[in-house]
Amino acid sequence: MCGWMNGMMGGGMGPWMMIVWWLGVLIFLALAVTGLVWLVRSLTGGPGARRPADQETKPADQETPREILRRRYAAGEIDEDEYLRRLSGLDQ
Repeated sequence: MCGWMNGMMGGGMGPWMMIVWWLGVLIFLALAVTGLVWLVRSLTGGPGARRPADQETKPADQETPREILRRRYAAGEIDEDEYLRRLSGLDQ
């Protein structure tokens, strides 16, 4: 038999088999950590999480009329009567 066959058939693991085994372990651990990070982010709504269309954020410069009215009332630009009058106008 050849010399390399004796090493394989004799049950001994050569140094190259140890390297291949450890590389396999490292690849498995990297995939496991990546999967765990992806799972945590998707469950907690992290940066990579997808959001339903109704929960997507809109740009700050696109306030709705109700938000503008609410902000102006909170800032004291309009009084309660004006706020209620304009709010009822928005409902119509």
